[in-house]
Amino acid sequence: MINRYFKTLSFIIAAIILLSCGNKTSSRTSPSVSIDSNKKKEPGRIEFTKEIHNFGTLKEGETVAYSFQYKNGGSSPFRLTKVEPTCGCLTVQFSKEEIVSGSSSNIEVIFQTAGEWGNQVKTVEIETSDGETKTLTIGAYVENKNFNIDLNNLK
Repeated sequence: MINRYFKTLSFIIAAIILLSCGNKTSSRTSPSVSIDSNKKKEPGRIEFTKEIHNFGTLKEGETVAYSFQYKNGGSSPFRLTKVEPTCGCLTVQFSKEEIVSGSSSNIEVIFQTAGEWGNQVKTVEIETSDGETKTLTIGAYVENKNFNIDLNNLK
């Protein structure tokens, strides 16, 4: 009986030892690649190919347009949250859709010269959902017959 008890106890001790050896970690470690899923992505970044456009000389009453091309140069998508012309003579058209990384779009600026004369510089303020701001600028010289006065012949 003691012999049977001794054999059972020996078997249990041996099993515990063998099982505990299987749970030990090796003192040698292999190089591992860490994937940091919590790493923040770079925010979206609006990148214009050109931020200033000169229409040259225009006649009063003309309506002209220019499309400012841009792309998202960041890693995260963004939206245009503010596209505000600084003059009532400007109209802007743009996409309200989200611009994903690497995608392109444009902002069309329409300049109505009615009532304008001389050198004109107008701007459009841009803001993205990431808080980035840009200013687009258009310029022109507007000829207006109502303001073509020869100052030398005034009496």
